[in-house]
Amino acid sequence: MSSQSDQENINWYVLNFIRSSYRNLPQKTIDRFNVTNKTKLELFAPTYVVKEEKQGELKFRTLNLTFHYVFVRGSFDDIKQLCGLSNGFSFLIDHSNEDRYAVIDDKRMMHFQNIARAYRNCLPYFSLDDIELEDGDIVEVVKGDFPGLIGHYMPNAKSKTGNIVLSIFNNVGTIAFNVKVTDVRVLEFSKRSTRANDQIDAFVPHLLKALRAFYNNEALTTSLAAKLSVFCGRMGIVRLNNHKLDARLQILLYAANHIIGNSSAANIALEKLQATKDSVTNEWSNGTIELIFAILNKDRERLASNYSKLNSLDATSKAQQMILAEYTYYLADKQ
Repeated sequence: MSSQSDQENINWYVLNFIRSSYRNLPQKTIDRFNVTNKTKLELFAPTYVVKEEKQGELKFRTLNLTFHYVFVRGSFDDIKQLCGLSNGFSFLIDHSNEDRYAVIDDKRMMHFQNIARAYRNCLPYFSLDDIELEDGDIVEVVKGDFPGLIGHYMPNAKSKTGNIVLSIFNNVGTIAFNVKVTDVRVLEFSKRSTRANDQIDAFVPHLLKALRAFYNNEALTTSLAAKLSVFCGRMGIVRLNNHKLDARLQILLYAANHIIGNSSAANIALEKLQATKDSVTNEWSNGTIELIFAILNKDRERLASNYSKLNSLDATSKAQQMILAEYTYYLADKQ
């Protein structure tokens, strides 16, 4: 029976179960052990389904996801007592762990179980050798069926959904299918991805519309307010290694949060911008930053000064022409 000190050190232990071919036997063994020893061990033994065709007939077979491994939650002393019996359970030794035994923390296991519940414990799975995880952004699900789940996001082609890959144990992964883009926030973009730059470029026109409404003391449309809110929610904690790109992101986050009234998030973005803005050397990028500050502060003198700098340059791209047009719009205003 567990002592109070044992209860303060509860873990999910990865155990071998050599008789797992008998359906539900691990659970029955755990149930008997709990009754006999007045313990509260928990068992998690996820499965997956494979399709087999034999003699033209399609059949489905249930297999253990983690092969002969199962997960049991409890104190070390209780788990040790369980493994000391002739019941098929034994410890899995982890030579990289100072405590010798393979364990998984509660938070990681909770994510695993959330996916298992969604798929009624018959999880999709694959070997992690079969995919290139570094190609996916690291995201966290903030709403929907899998809140709190953190994994690599694999967008579906021509869709506003994607699949989230979760690495579980011993080179085995599972996947949550068709998670909406709006249900996740990006924690870190893939190092080989250009999507951070793409998302920033795509957001600029929406922010410029919102800035005009702000400048003219007009309410944002529901659609525009939603775009600003989603961008801030998804991009607010993104980590970027490129200081110039990060400066572009922070000025957009500062302006968007300022407009929707999230002053604390706006201040955080402003602090980050101050730390990175000196890395911005492109005249048009600096001109965009100055444009946004001038609009938010309704500073026509700052607008005029920076417009004269940009107007002496060749606006060769649509993005540059768009920024120059915004300067023209505000300077034409006679207020």
